[in-house]
Amino acid sequence: MIQRLLAATFHVYMLGFQPGFPYMGGVPPELHMPRLPAPRQKVPAQSLAVTGEMCSVYPWESPGGWNLIGRTPVVLFDLRHADQPALLAAGDDVRWYAVDRTTHDALAASIAQGLPRETFLKAPGA
Repeated sequence: MIQRLLAATFHVYMLGFQPGFPYMGGVPPELHMPRLPAPRQKVPAQSLAVTGEMCSVYPWESPGGWNLIGRTPVVLFDLRHADQPALLAAGDDVRWYAVDRTTHDALAASIAQGLPRETFLKAPGA
């Protein structure tokens, strides 16, 4: 499952539900999963989730009915970036990369200390 997810490119169709919540298509067919019968009361912020043909990341802790498959240290919505608080926008393409827990935590700490979020963006065609 993880290798199929990492091999896919996800396309951001829109943001909604919460500020910075990207609705992304491109989930490989074998990873399609229905919504949960009842939503969780709390989904941790920055949780990667899938339902049906869609993938997203919960930018905030919130209730949610999607299937959780991972976490990202990257903050998707940050009001300190007043000109563009959402990291992603409709039309963007996203690739996920596996990191171990130590690397995840180190990236999260670096982000909290001011690592520019642009570090995680790749120029189109690059």
